[in-house]
Amino acid sequence: MLKSKVDEILQDVNKLPAISAVVSKVLEKLQKPDVNIADLAQEISKDPAITANVIKLSNSAYYRASKPIRTVQEALMTLGIKTVKEIVLLTAAKGILSQDLNSYQLEAAQLWTSSLLVAELSSKIVQHKKLKIDKDLAFTSGLLCSVGKIVLAQFFSPVMMQIKADLKDNQEPFPNLEKKYFGYTHMEVSENLLKRWNFPQELTDVVANYLTPENSKNNPILTSVVHIASILIVVSGIGIDIGGESVPISPFALSQTGVTEADIETYFVHIPDLQAGLADLLNV
Repeated sequence: MLKSKVDEILQDVNKLPAISAVVSKVLEKLQKPDVNIADLAQEISKDPAITANVIKLSNSAYYRASKPIRTVQEALMTLGIKTVKEIVLLTAAKGILSQDLNSYQLEAAQLWTSSLLVAELSSKIVQHKKLKIDKDLAFTSGLLCSVGKIVLAQFFSPVMMQIKADLKDNQEPFPNLEKKYFGYTHMEVSENLLKRWNFPQELTDVVANYLTPENSKNNPILTSVVHIASILIVVSGIGIDIGGESVPISPFALSQTGVTEADIETYFVHIPDLQAGLADLLNV
């Protein structure tokens, strides 16, 4: 087992994926109910790359701003704080998720596309089923589920043949094999990373349990939504990695969300349309 080596990485901040200090500060400000738009705009503007992407995406067809947006403050006033937060996190996530995970047999473009599709489908499910969850929260939760794979991918090579043999010999969910060989599942590593980045507990709970929604303590409905979205995207063949389709949709998730077999068929059929609608975000 490589657990001790993974532990070393998780304790060494210099070896972990990082997000901009500005993103951390923005998240901190957004957790306060009396957040000031001018202060928030000033904080975001400290990072030129994030500022450029906020303005670029605010003017994209995806976000459909009612008028041309020229500054971060105009974006906040026109689209709202929640939407700009989504754009900021989207920009941060792209920087982390745009890398090949050769050990997972997943290219950077596939990883980013599948992450965006899980996010978008999660948002659509929330709206379709009229769940009492903000669609931007569902989007962000779905976007970040795979970040833990980036840490574990670097440990695959020494045990790749053993893992492949295990995959042939048994049908257990791939996260069980991650736990067997690394001492961690990618969900546990994702949870660790989000805690380090000072993300809200609601988000850390989702990434920790999105493949086992029945274990969610904070928001089992949100976790169930992301669970369903992630399974459907994998089954569609987008972003499918070495684990294949080893995790079935949880009956618990279906009961929590009210998603039916007919709903699943509808979501599945519309995945290509979702992908087409994400063109602006895929190229962020």
